[in-house]
Amino acid sequence: MGMTVDLLHWLTGDTWHLQLLLAKAPAPRPPQKLPSADVVNLLSGGLDSLCGALLQIREPQSTLYVGHRDTSNAVRHAQHLVEQALHQRRAGTEYLRLALRPTTAVKEPTPRTRSLLFMALGVAVAAGRRARRVVMPENGFTSINPPLEPSRGGPLTTRSTHPWTFHQLGNLLTELRLTDVEVMNPYSAMTKGELVAAALRPRNSDDAALAAATLSCAKPNAGRLKGGNPNLNCGLCIACLVRRAAFIGGRRRDQTIYLMDVLPPESRTEFIRYRRHDIAAWQYACSAGFDEYRVLASGMWPSDTDFDAVMDICNRGLKELRRVPSP
Repeated sequence: MGMTVDLLHWLTGDTWHLQLLLAKAPAPRPPQKLPSADVVNLLSGGLDSLCGALLQIREPQSTLYVGHRDTSNAVRHAQHLVEQALHQRRAGTEYLRLALRPTTAVKEPTPRTRSLLFMALGVAVAAGRRARRVVMPENGFTSINPPLEPSRGGPLTTRSTHPWTFHQLGNLLTELRLTDVEVMNPYSAMTKGELVAAALRPRNSDDAALAAATLSCAKPNAGRLKGGNPNLNCGLCIACLVRRAAFIGGRRRDQTIYLMDVLPPESRTEFIRYRRHDIAAWQYACSAGFDEYRVLASGMWPSDTDFDAVMDICNRGLKELRRVPSP
């Protein structure tokens, strides 16, 4: 359990104590033979996830897409549209969505551990479908998630798909003797703009509409502002700024309706005040650049990490961010 505790601490910054409980024996079921798959591709409803699915659907391997049943209307809508698009591009494509819900009265209010739950879900499905690979699509800039300013280090910047997360998960799977399944991110050498450019066809209205329906926003609740809509990408949190930069950097039209663009003037002014810390961090990084010592000291790294490549992708991602217009 020590390795699991270490991974949870890395993702959350909290101190964890785990207790193993004996599960009740499940009710007997008739044997069910499920079709096998070569790859399990995690598909959440975000932009990177869509790009990964559009790239994977072009590959000859049989792929099972796995997602979660989210409570957000916007996420469910995006997942439904992506599922339809995948069926159109390859008949018989299977997209399995499962609900991840706490079974105890005490609920974790933050999403800091959801990537581990999502990966674990992918591993469980892969083991049942005899798949050797679980793909969790994410651009490398977001995976590294370099602190945009000194105060945003540690778990204040998400570590969901950081290289160390994959490294530690691989060690955990080895400890659990699940070595037949590898969890990987094949897009870790790309910025978000480079991933968008690779996945979305130029001047293709279907791809543009699909991308616009995805949800990247880290802070969809804009409070009780007049004209507010929690189903829209806000446009000014760090995740939305990186999203907007990706369309610019990838030279693809951004048809996303952002909350910042539909709020009435008085609400928009208040909304910019709400997002002042995100805006300040973005502007600081665009002005000061990345300090390599702060980036490399922001987390743990696998022993074979190419730190020149790490800084290169951070600087390429920052180059995209610098092209986003100020609010």
